[in-house]
Amino acid sequence: MEASAHTSGCDVFVKLGGSILDDPASTAELIPHLTTLSGKLRLLILTGGGQAAKRIKANQSAHGRDLYLFWRATALCPEVNAYLLASYSSSFAVVSCAAEIATCFEAGKIAVFIPAGAILNNLCFMPDWLVTTDSMGLYFAHTLGARRYVIVSDVHGIYERKPENGTSLAPIPYLGIDELERLPSSKVDSGFVRYYRRFGVPTIVVNGKHPSRVSAAICGTPTIGTEISLR
Repeated sequence: MEASAHTSGCDVFVKLGGSILDDPASTAELIPHLTTLSGKLRLLILTGGGQAAKRIKANQSAHGRDLYLFWRATALCPEVNAYLLASYSSSFAVVSCAAEIATCFEAGKIAVFIPAGAILNNLCFMPDWLVTTDSMGLYFAHTLGARRYVIVSDVHGIYERKPENGTSLAPIPYLGIDELERLPSSKVDSGFVRYYRRFGVPTIVVNGKHPSRVSAAICGTPTIGTEISLR
């Protein structure tokens, strides 16, 4: 599908987890599988906050520091990772608003979202640790009219129970949101079910350490992972 001009909407919204970006080898291997899609789809990527965000959250929780102050700080972590991702290729363009997204797509590039302004000035997001870029990405995907939301993580998908080291459990291939809510734990954040019921976009969770699965998920081709729907 050719990129559409004069619109800030996107075809596919991707949340690229910090667990992948924190691993230089995994990131370098994934990049060409993304850049080959440049100009073929209106693709917008939101990065996770990675280890920096996790450490800020852990320290705030342990020491009882000002939640709002340090929640604001974690909103800046995806911005650093956005520039990190964009530094790998000129096929990426860093964007922060609708006008910049539209310009990026007109140029046939992949948009990498720096979200701090959109997060901190948004009436949907409150300072807590229940909602992360998993749910925020879902909200942005819905707002931009994405057909698919792809969550790129460091696991193969969502499991009935947390895999133990050395086990080879297969991920659940399809999950309705009610089924996801009943699971004892999952890879997505605690607010995801609530957000999905409000801002549901067909979603798939895939492992970024298998780059061909990421490009397949973006293109809507069947692959190993967990698809989430409202059913």
